[in-house]
Amino acid sequence: MKNFTIYCKDFELTDSIKEYSEEKMGSLHRYLNQDEDQVKFNFRLGKTSNSHNNGKIYYAEVSIHTPEKNYGGKIEAESIYVAIDLLKDELANNITHYREKVRTLSRHEAQKFKEDIKNIG
Repeated sequence: MKNFTIYCKDFELTDSIKEYSEEKMGSLHRYLNQDEDQVKFNFRLGKTSNSHNNGKIYYAEVSIHTPEKNYGGKIEAESIYVAIDLLKDELANNITHYREKVRTLSRHEAQKFKEDIKNIG
């Protein structure tokens, strides 16, 4: 995937984790409705603490930059794969919510414009 930067802190980044991250974040393109070249992903993975061995010790964090809006999120989980999955789901919800909000505002503006035209005539 183009424009995908991944950083890893306090553990080794394996090829399988990298491929899994690219696959999950790449699936967000269908929600963004942007050309792949215009979207930039800054992805960060890490451990919250080196001293803990159980609980929510991994985190996945991403910043997505598009020409229209920037999105971001951070999730902590027991496994790095679970954190990546949860982060993808959260971002999909956030992007969908934003698109619906914009669509609703556009409809309200169009309705108001129609009413203004009727009131003039």
